[in-house]
Amino acid sequence: MVEKCIRELVMNKKIKKILREILRHMPIKKSVNTPIMLGNLLDNRTALITGGSSGIGLEIAKEFARNGANIIILGRNIDKLKKATNLIKNVNQKIEVNSYQIDISLEKDISSFFEKIEHFDNQVDILVNNAGVICEKDFWNVTEEEFDRVINTNLRGTYFFTRRFCKYLINNKIKGNILNVSSSSSLRPALTPYHFTKWSIRAFTKGLAKEVSKYGIVVNGIAPGPTATDMLLEGSDNINNLGSPIGRYSTPQEIANLSCVLVSSLSESIVGDTIFATGGSGLLTYDDWD
Repeated sequence: MVEKCIRELVMNKKIKKILREILRHMPIKKSVNTPIMLGNLLDNRTALITGGSSGIGLEIAKEFARNGANIIILGRNIDKLKKATNLIKNVNQKIEVNSYQIDISLEKDISSFFEKIEHFDNQVDILVNNAGVICEKDFWNVTEEEFDRVINTNLRGTYFFTRRFCKYLINNKIKGNILNVSSSSSLRPALTPYHFTKWSIRAFTKGLAKEVSKYGIVVNGIAPGPTATDMLLEGSDNINNLGSPIGRYSTPQEIANLSCVLVSSLSESIVGDTIFATGGSGLLTYDDWD
């Protein structure tokens, strides 16, 4: 009886593995109708979004705009910034949308921007730290230059940009929100510079929340899993993801919806937390992959 159960278990695992390999190579198109939040959650507020010209950052900017916030997006590519600005304006004609070319890994760019922010018509009270770069090389092949590039943008730039923003809020007696975009990669062992930075952003979220909560600044994080951005899909419309319990990638709109709630008054009691949006990947255990 025991031997029979073992054989059945082994066969089930083999079948699962075979099916997974077959399905992995099938062009499955799986659509999802993600609700779009349209309301006044962020009326009379102004949001600053780093890395806001594409991907998750752009989707967050559009969602904030739908909910009444004025938008400022930052990025390095001027053409992408112009295109993104028009897309955001089309979402809500009643708000102000501005963009600035900036590399947050450069101290001179940060200083120059914060000289401008003091003269804005609207006080900025939301910061979304979304800017980031990746390096796909493994532990054995990452160069020092590639390591520094990732660390300088994802971690060093975010750290010092956020510090300047906190000083701006405190000096002007503004209560506000900071949302750090981490990643589900921060759940996994860190062996690449990208993973290092996402682990660090989680820790930074907690430390910063403790430091600035007394000034009325609420800090939280969001950690998306694989998300169906243009960069990930590479021109495909197939959002199927067999590595996720929900069977698909998260959509940028889903991440944007959650981000909107996290910087709104609905989430005042959430402080120093990182909310994971992984599609259930954190539920997977060893036997799911054998």
